[in-house]
Amino acid sequence: MGTKKQLTDSLKERLADVAERGKLIGQALRVRADMAATRRRLRTTYAELGEEVYGRLKNGELDGDVSLVTLQQQIDRLKADVREKEEELRQIMHMGFSPNGPQGP
Repeated sequence: MGTKKQLTDSLKERLADVAERGKLIGQALRVRADMAATRRRLRTTYAELGEEVYGRLKNGELDGDVSLVTLQQQIDRLKADVREKEEELRQIMHMGFSPNGPQGP
C-alpha cells in the first residue's frame, strides 16, 4: 500500500479525470439537445412550406406542376377519408351511448 500522499494524489487525479469526463458528457448532451431542437424547427418549417404550397395549389397558382397537383389530390382524398372516419366514429359513439343504443346480453 502506498503512502497517504500517493493515495491522495491518485484519488485527486481520478476525480479530476471524472470531472473532465463529466464536462465532456455535458457538452455532448447540450449539442444533442441543440440538434434535436434544430430538427424540430426543420420539421416545422417543412410543414409550413407544405401548407404554403398546398394553399397555392388550391388557389390555382401552381397548376402547371403535375407532381404537385397529384399530391394535392392525394391530400384532398385523405382529408375526405378522415372526415368520413370522423362521421363514422360520431355515429358509433352516438349509438353506443344513446338510451336506445345496443343492449348487452
